[in-house]
Amino acid sequence: MKRVFPALLVAALFTACGGQKENTTEEKNQANDEFKVIPLSIESEKRKLSEMIESVEIMGLEETDEGLLSGVYNFSQTSDRIVFPSGSEGDVFVYSNEGKFVSTFNRKGDGPEEYGSLQNLWLKDDTLFIHDGQRGNVNKYDSEGTYLGQLKPSVKSTHLYPYQGGYVGDMSGIPINDSLKFNIVFYDGQLKIEGMKNPYKDVVPFPIVSSVNSLAAYGDDLLYKGIFGDTIFHISDKSIKPLLKLDFGSEYLWNDEEMRADGQKAMNSIQESGKVWIFNPKVGNSKIYMSFNTGFSEAFWLLVDRNSGKYYQIDNKKNAEENYAFVSIRWEGDILLVSVNSYDLAEFIKEIGSENAAFKKGSTLESIESSENPVLLWVKFKDFN
Repeated sequence: MKRVFPALLVAALFTACGGQKENTTEEKNQANDEFKVIPLSIESEKRKLSEMIESVEIMGLEETDEGLLSGVYNFSQTSDRIVFPSGSEGDVFVYSNEGKFVSTFNRKGDGPEEYGSLQNLWLKDDTLFIHDGQRGNVNKYDSEGTYLGQLKPSVKSTHLYPYQGGYVGDMSGIPINDSLKFNIVFYDGQLKIEGMKNPYKDVVPFPIVSSVNSLAAYGDDLLYKGIFGDTIFHISDKSIKPLLKLDFGSEYLWNDEEMRADGQKAMNSIQESGKVWIFNPKVGNSKIYMSFNTGFSEAFWLLVDRNSGKYYQIDNKKNAEENYAFVSIRWEGDILLVSVNSYDLAEFIKEIGSENAAFKKGSTLESIESSENPVLLWVKFKDFN
């Protein structure tokens, strides 16, 4: 019998999604893109987060009566705008590239010009595209929330990512075309199917929905990782090939065939097994920043060097009682964009050294500390030694 994992439970395990990035240029990948297996373990050497950071650039997000944020995710950017949702009510916020509040809107609802759920979003020129995960449609709006039109897919995907004038979609464990079980769909610009692929030959036999986008930008191409897969695939044009296998071996729950075959047994074993059951990697040019869970609340973080395979478990403790809320958003070449809480920033700068922290134009420590909005950091990690 097929089981559906609760979407909100899975979504709660991650506070950040891979966002879309338009009209920017990634640096050429520094790691070799030949397929590589990187062995990992739950137990590994720990290093303090602050000791692994070489430098940061900091930008506050202006707080106004309308611009009150609970988090930053699904981040999308053009030459003059940053757009992201915040909270769980369907609110969309527009900021300048200097962190100044521009506008906000909410078109969540049951009407024909509204979205039932905000699964993914991206900017193209002055148009905001919102993928309605509930209905499968893509709605278009301007920065004030004015409805500009809609695209309806021929087949509904859980996640979408714009690519080469069209889109790539992930079926998220509910494959199409019967026994061929296609998990990846290629659409044209009107969301009509142009092709299908199945990078995972062994499909987990129960569907699952997550708020974490399984598709992410990788230079001019895309990366794809299924929610219960340990292999990351490289999508180029309409071909898919394996790029990285992050191999926890016997510590990975889904290497147990009994678990893959019985969703209820797996669900009951997640908390008790002590094994990795879900992980979320952000892949950069030379490093991977990833979180993994061994239960429904036990989370860990790793920083992995793609070239050497060396890795460290990240100790992100602020003090004996609290962790820094260091939430990864995306890589920009070898720089990791993250968000942190404004009230943690002064202590964080003290740990890494004030000489290693710079503020972007328009941001100061004083203005950030007077705001409750999260702060954006562009983080450069040290080379491994």
